Amino acid sequence: MDGIAYLVSRTYKKDALKQLIPDKEEQIEIFVTEKSVGRNEFFGAGSNGLRAELVLITPEVNYSGENEVIYNDVRYAIYRTYRAPESDDIELYLQRKAGVRNG
Repeated sequence: MDGIAYLVSRTYKKDALKQLIPDKEEQIEIFVTEKSVGRNEFFGAGSNGLRAELVLITPEVNYSGENEVIYNDVRYAIYRTYRAPESDDIELYLQRKAGVRNG
């Protein structure tokens, strides 16, 4: 594996207006391999209003449906996943998290 990333898991609670607000954030350390975004993925994501930046590959047992990951001190949104047939790995397709100051 090439590096370490942190999957971000959140719990929520209800406020006085019964709205869900973030309560706690947990970061789960995982080992990943970095892969470049292919041309087809980049343009396909772009046509849907997304900006594909990076793909991280990790064993599928590490992933539990999280929507965010921190890699190299940058917070990314996971906009798509892919599990190839005959593989125990999952690919996490990432774009920078909007509205978050990174670094």
